[in-house]
Amino acid sequence: MERTKYNTKNELSQTQNKKRKRKKYPNVFFKKEITAVFENIEEPKIMIASFLTFFCALRMSEMCKLKWKDIDLENKRLKVVDGKNHKDGYIPISSVCIPILNKWRMMNPNEEYFLPSEGNYEYHFKQSSLLKAFKKALAKAGLDIPTEKNVDGNQQHQYKFHTLRHSRCTHLLSNGVPIQKVQYFMRHDDINTTMTYTWILNIELNQMVEEVDQTPIYQEILPENNTTKLIQQKTVQPIIRQIHNDPLEIAKRRLAFGEISSREFKKIVGILQTPMSV
Repeated sequence: MERTKYNTKNELSQTQNKKRKRKKYPNVFFKKEITAVFENIEEPKIMIASFLTFFCALRMSEMCKLKWKDIDLENKRLKVVDGKNHKDGYIPISSVCIPILNKWRMMNPNEEYFLPSEGNYEYHFKQSSLLKAFKKALAKAGLDIPTEKNVDGNQQHQYKFHTLRHSRCTHLLSNGVPIQKVQYFMRHDDINTTMTYTWILNIELNQMVEEVDQTPIYQEILPENNTTKLIQQKTVQPIIRQIHNDPLEIAKRRLAFGEISSREFKKIVGILQTPMSV
């Protein structure tokens, strides 16, 4: 009995380790998603915080601790004080932001913090309050999408406030900004961190697919006239029927979705490859 408990615990530990080692890519907002989020933010303070966070690729803690004395609207830059790993840094502010920031300053002429707290103006806005309000906007936009649970059993979601920072990095790279400059802007210590975002929107791969699919052979298969009907009748449906009727394909799909183990898959393959006696 003790041995069984040990093995079960050991197997769980191995599963958790595999999840930790799995290569993860950050989720990002594309145009459709980020538009939906901003349209569903109701409070001006949350709107201005999300707006500046995106354009300056700030972390939530950096946004909440930001002071007006560290924002230079004339020279279009802001200073991050005691950011990640206790580092300071300067970030350029886009000209798009300047008129909006000027109006926000006029609305808050005497506050020390860019996001003053609701009750006590000597302290900054709490991260928990900012996160709660942003999650509310995500839910209204239909983007409060649960994913997996972390090692502590807490439910994770596809999008969060930090996704604004991820999205800015992807936005810069997709518009041709050299990766070294994006690394400097994002304040990444390692360029490999920045390179992670190149796989989210790989323009070269998109161009490769487009060039291949424009070759004459595909033009013959998919003529302009009655394209949709042709795809359904001659391409998609036969493939779907073949996959659904082929036991090996079914086993492959079940293996890919984790419904069966590799040992069970090999057993099925062995049975299918064994000649049937007449």
